[in-house]
Amino acid sequence: MQHGEGRIAGAADIGGTNTRVGLIREDGKIVRIEKFPTPVSGNAEDIPLAIARALMDIAGDIPLAGLGIAAAGPLNIREGILDHPPNIPFDFVPIVAPLKEATNLPVIFQNDCRAAVLGEVCAGGARGYETVVYITISTGIGGGICTNGKVITGRGGNAGEIGHFPVDTTYNLTCTCGLSGHWEGYASGRGIPFFFREWCTAHDLPCIYSTTPEILRFSATDPRYAGFRDALAQVNGRGLSSVIVAYDPDCIILDGTVIQRNPDLLDQALVYTDRYLDLPPCIFSPLNGDAPLIGAAMAVFHPKMI
Repeated sequence: MQHGEGRIAGAADIGGTNTRVGLIREDGKIVRIEKFPTPVSGNAEDIPLAIARALMDIAGDIPLAGLGIAAAGPLNIREGILDHPPNIPFDFVPIVAPLKEATNLPVIFQNDCRAAVLGEVCAGGARGYETVVYITISTGIGGGICTNGKVITGRGGNAGEIGHFPVDTTYNLTCTCGLSGHWEGYASGRGIPFFFREWCTAHDLPCIYSTTPEILRFSATDPRYAGFRDALAQVNGRGLSSVIVAYDPDCIILDGTVIQRNPDLLDQALVYTDRYLDLPPCIFSPLNGDAPLIGAAMAVFHPKMI
């Protein structure tokens, strides 16, 4: 036993702006955590080396069961690399090989949303449910699916890219992937300002709000812009409808800054969610934004689930 409270794993959650490294117990409790800016001004190899240094700093002489890594895709699980990540300015970022060499630990590499659903199933709001979909609505929109104790990963670890479900043919907004009409291009933190601007133009209204927090705050109180809230609710309803008919979940876990800070967006979206299948419970994540980090560690303890 380690620290008298069970095994401990290292974990990292790599973001375009910040990376978090933590020590996580087998029950999902966070022992220690360190956050630092993701190094993007030098070489791609600086990212895994910074993770290794931070892990060694916070672990000290604590023996670790392994190291789990969560990162926004696209991933190439077979090669253990980030493959042309849109939020990190390198074509390829080697992850698994340099971390194995630097830490001498087994390394398990996952998409951040696939890690998050594992965190929710093992230690969060999805415990006790058989088929779970995790949805994050934050800077982007992503998803993770776990059914019968197994996370759906797909060919290269990128299954569940629900942010690229088509939800609109009226405005045809361009998504970050370059295609149009995708959920992420409308309802993510990055997409909402573009959607708002196009909606204002279509309705001959001044686009007086520019950031997602402003738009969501004032569109809830300014009657001139109430129609935008309704348009956003329709888009979110279509996204949720697609998730439900695609996966028939017992539970949907919602996470991410946009939806967590604006919980009324869920109630509004549910008005436009199809009832072709029964609506499952929709639960806000109780893990305070740490689901990907916790799930990265859970993959070390439960490798058969991925």
